[in-house]
Amino acid sequence: MPIVQYTPERFGSLRETAAAIDPHASMTHRPFVDYYYATCPSCWLYLFLSEDGKVLATLGAELAPFQFNSRDVTIVVCSNWHSTRPGLGRALYKHGMSTVSDAVALEFTATSITIQIIRHYGWVFLPGIRGYFLNNPYKIYPGDSWPRRVAKSMARRLTARRIPSFASRIPSEAIEGISVREEYSYTEDLLPRRSPFVFRFAPDAEYLAWRYNTALSFVRYRLFRVVVRGTNFGYVVINESPGQLIVAQCDGEEAEALAYAVVLSILEVGRNDEKPRPVFLTSSHPVMQRVFERVGFRAQRGEVSFALNFTNHPMEMSPDTSNWLVNYDWGDNGLRAPFLDQPPSSCPSSD
Repeated sequence: MPIVQYTPERFGSLRETAAAIDPHASMTHRPFVDYYYATCPSCWLYLFLSEDGKVLATLGAELAPFQFNSRDVTIVVCSNWHSTRPGLGRALYKHGMSTVSDAVALEFTATSITIQIIRHYGWVFLPGIRGYFLNNPYKIYPGDSWPRRVAKSMARRLTARRIPSFASRIPSEAIEGISVREEYSYTEDLLPRRSPFVFRFAPDAEYLAWRYNTALSFVRYRLFRVVVRGTNFGYVVINESPGQLIVAQCDGEEAEALAYAVVLSILEVGRNDEKPRPVFLTSSHPVMQRVFERVGFRAQRGEVSFALNFTNHPMEMSPDTSNWLVNYDWGDNGLRAPFLDQPPSSCPSSD
């Protein structure tokens, strides 16, 4: 049974398998699959095929540029790891890792099943990364009891506020000299000239333009230039949908100012909102966390799973993530169904 790399002519077979696993899976949506896995040489999807060409297992990989202690590190961000038969996912994983030399592998926000598997392979889990919500949606799940459903609905109604109302929580002196301006293309002068962070995603403008393309049909990315006291400082990218905002990616030359720039970008995106809209981000940096909490963000219970595999690139990495810059929309994290260009009937219910 062959292992091949995804190309658009194989979408029909891929969609059939993905729909059997989950009718609402991201891999059932062709615009996403063809763009993410077939337009950049640094990102691909491995397929484990049967003799008659049916897709039996999948594993996505994005070779992403990071920096650790100011040194360039290539990290393989894994995605869409699925198998229809026992053992095939393991075989596909071994194949995928064997084809990527001198790279660290990353699983961010893995499922419980994936966590069990990668623990078996000796991945290192890094603590301290938290998810933060402004206007927690308190999602209702099929297994929730009736009292729990009622409690979540009441909490949502009692705590939700329109995004513009949070502006009053920002001290004027904290944002003196900080401004954000929406841009529609990525240029090198957006990138910070220096970094205070030990670990961060560090793409160039070309890579940012591919990964956070502002003209995609299935997801809307909004780019903001950050200027501090008249000088280019960094950027913020917001993933906007009608039901939620996600801080997709950001970078800057100082942690506290960057956190306030993130908040200013959120306020700009939501300034005309007439109803409360949830906002989600991740952070492990105490200074940035304090800014977010001051504005009204609240940490989710527990930590966000973040695991690295050093098999192909042995290196010493401290478990202290307090000076890391961790953004949620890495890999395919922000590229999940329902997509903006899907008809409502094809999308799962939120309740």
